[in-house]
Formats: sequence, structure tokens, C-alpha cells
Amino acid sequence: MLATMMNMEKHAIVLDVGSRYLKSGISGERSPRAVLRYDLAEKLLQTPPLSKAQWHDYMGGHLYRVCFHDLRVTPKNRRFVVCEDLLLPRNLREAIHDVVLLVFKAKHLLFVPATTTALYATSHVTALIVDVGWLETRVLPVFERMPILSAYKTTGLASQYACAGLKGYVQTRDTPVEDILERACFVLPASSEDLVVEDAEFFAYTPKALTLPGAARHECLEPLFTGTDELISIPDVILDCLAKCPVDTRKALSENILCIGGTCMLPGFRARLQSELQAEHTSARVVATAFPPNLMTWVGASVYGSTSDAMAVSLSQTDYAAHPVVGDWMEIHKAP
Repeated sequence: MLATMMNMEKHAIVLDVGSRYLKSGISGERSPRAVLRYDLAEKLLQTPPLSKAQWHDYMGGHLYRVCFHDLRVTPKNRRFVVCEDLLLPRNLREAIHDVVLLVFKAKHLLFVPATTTALYATSHVTALIVDVGWLETRVLPVFERMPILSAYKTTGLASQYACAGLKGYVQTRDTPVEDILERACFVLPASSEDLVVEDAEFFAYTPKALTLPGAARHECLEPLFTGTDELISIPDVILDCLAKCPVDTRKALSENILCIGGTCMLPGFRARLQSELQAEHTSARVVATAFPPNLMTWVGASVYGSTSDAMAVSLSQTDYAAHPVVGDWMEIHKAP
């Protein structure tokens, strides 16, 4: 019996590497155990780009904290499943490989595309995935589990842009602007220009309360749906994506629009998005999800990390030590 227990495969450590939050947990569970806020978005925008050594130092510290302080597990001889953006810098990917496989001595490592992995948390094999995160909004159509990469679209309108608009209304160092966005802001229907919105007050542990004007509570999010002079709106980038898809896939994709990411959890966001899209495509429908949109990617990776397919396509520590070459996820034929 002792030999059987020693041969049992340990559950994988699942990481969702977002631009603002690093979610971590164990495969087979329904939610991450820890969510770490960090400044990866600022690092990605630095010029010149960070080197592999700089990314190694940065991610090494965060991954050490995740494993030994948040999850309280030993990474040695465990499997890792890492959700990544399609356009993650190569230096960052290589640094994560080195930290996980060479420093932590993990048994296997698998990188999966964050956008398509979310489908494992649904009952759909076809969906137009709209990932509205912190740094940008990404739109990727997936038809019968196959991503249509030629139609992949992005726009810089997301939470960071909305928070930048809020900074003109509030002057505070005690309350993060993204916290104000989450607690006080919402999206109005397109036909509610004359609606009067009450001010929002935040009572901190100080003699003065932070007051957010009513107009600011929804105006900071309007550019996401109307666009700017430099950036295309989220509805328009979705329509552009659909226009680049094969004609026979457009109806199925427009009927299964899957919104993921924390920004689309704001009140009124999905209803406004659906109404804007239905003006051009009457069949457009934003589907409901069983899990919170900001956890969809992690939950999908948790499901996929528990399957035999994930183990079959993972990179082993011995192979990487012998040939430290990082392959692209598109080269893995069985990847989600």
C-alpha cells in the first residue's frame, strides 16, 4: 500500500499568468487558492524590453511566494500548468521554464493558451471568446475546438484605460483606483444619456470621505463601447473579428460569445455589449457561464490539467535539462 501511495501522481499546480493578477491553485479544484496582485503589465510595457535574466528574477520571486507561502506545497516533482497570453514575450516564457524546471525541479511543465483554455469550463466547443482584462481586450474565435488565428484581434480598451479616466475625478493614495472601479462603477445602456446617477462615497479610516461623482461612475467605461480616436471599441473589434472568420462559421460564433476577464463582471457590461452587437448581428448572444468570468481561464486549466492529454504533451524536466529549448504552444498538436 505504501508503494501505491508513493506512485500516485500528484495534482498539478495551475497558474493563470494575467497582466494584473497571478491566480494559483491545484488541478481538479473549482477555484484558485490564491490571487496575487502584481505589476506585470507595467513590466511588459517597459522599453527596452526586459531581458531573460530580469524576467527570471521577477517571476522567480513571485513563483516562490505562490508555491511556498500561498499554496504551501513543494514544487519539486510536481506538474505545472501555466496559462499564457498568445503574445507573451519569449524572454518571459523562457524565464518561467527555467524557474519551474531548473530551479524548482518540477516534474513536467505545460503552457496552454489562456483564451482557448476557458472553453474547458463550459459545455461549448465553438465560441467567440472575448477576454476583457486589465491591459487590453483580446478576441479569438474558436470553431469546433480549433482557434481561427487569422481572425485574432486586440484593442487597448480595458480596465487600465477606464482607471486612467477615473484618476481625473479622484485624488487618493489609500484606495487603489481599480478597487473604486470594481465597487462603484457600472455600464449604462446606450439610451440612458439623461439618467442622473448618485455620487458614490467611500468612508475610509480618515476624517474625510472619498466621493466619486455620479457621472464618473459610468463615463469612465463609455470609451470601451464607443471607442476613441486612437483605439477601436470592443463591439467594433468583435465585429471585425467576425468579418474575418469563414462565412459558414459566423452564425455559430455570434450565437456563442463568451466573455471572460474581470472587466466584464462590471454591472451592465454584458447586457450593453449584447445590445451593441445585436444592432449589427441579430443573432448575437452573450452566453452565461457557470463560473465567474474572471476565473474561467483558471478553472478551464484546472480541468484540462487533470486529464491524461495534459500529461502526454507536457515538457519533462529531464528533456528540458538536456535540450533547454522553449517551443511555441502552436507546435503542440494536442494542446487545447
